Amino acid sequence: MGATLPQSDLEGRPKRYLEGFRNRHGLEESGVEGNVITLVVKPGIVPAVLATAREYLQILHLSYITVVDRVGSFELTYELLDLRGVSVRVKTTIQGEEPVIDTVTGIYPTANWHEREAYDMFGVAFKGHPDLRRVYMWQDHFDHHPLLKSFEISTKRTFEGLR
Repeated sequence: MGATLPQSDLEGRPKRYLEGFRNRHGLEESGVEGNVITLVVKPGIVPAVLATAREYLQILHLSYITVVDRVGSFELTYELLDLRGVSVRVKTTIQGEEPVIDTVTGIYPTANWHEREAYDMFGVAFKGHPDLRRVYMWQDHFDHHPLLKSFEISTKRTFEGLR
């Protein structure tokens, strides 16, 4: 048994969403390709952009957050889904060895797990997160982030003293 989602004006919805974002925020870059909207924003306005998506545009689902290590910077992508056929990708870049960005768990509760995973695997910290601790790696005596490009895969050096 499947659910039927409303099909009201699917062609015009991405453009209306994009205008909604443009009217409220200074976007570095934006565009629509098919049913996917891509927004490039400064890190400081990510929570405001996601709040606009949820509160004003009624995009109710954060599917995932991805992180890409660009060596010296990190590219974060927040993938939103409106469950009526439109996706919104909000991209931002944060700099530095110890990157920090504001949490969005108050806007999208599903961000909780995704932000913890980004912290665990890449070392990206989320300011204001209610429970920022490791998900996969053990808490004590493991100060590494295994998906960083600088992470050395040497079990002798990495796991020495932990057994």
